[in-house]
Amino acid sequence: MTNGKGWRPYLLILAGAAVGLGAIAMGLPAWAGSLVVAGSVLVGAVLRLLVPDGEEGLLAVRRRRTDAVTFGILGGVLAVVAVSVAVQWMTGR
Repeated sequence: MTNGKGWRPYLLILAGAAVGLGAIAMGLPAWAGSLVVAGSVLVGAVLRLLVPDGEEGLLAVRRRRTDAVTFGILGGVLAVVAVSVAVQWMTGR
């Protein structure tokens, strides 16, 4: 990790989450920012599967498959919650 490549996937996911939270802070509906954060976490799951060993940086906590499944479940749950809130917001409930 001395060449700096290990930080790239982590910083990409972190930037996506920051954009989502920043969108909420700027006044967008919470469901919209949450969808961006969920998408960022799902991208993290894909990157954890695709990035070679030694370059995954802080995305690697456990084994590759365990990390990817964990990120995928977390991102999926975030997306489902955000969509359910969006549906309620759009229908006026």
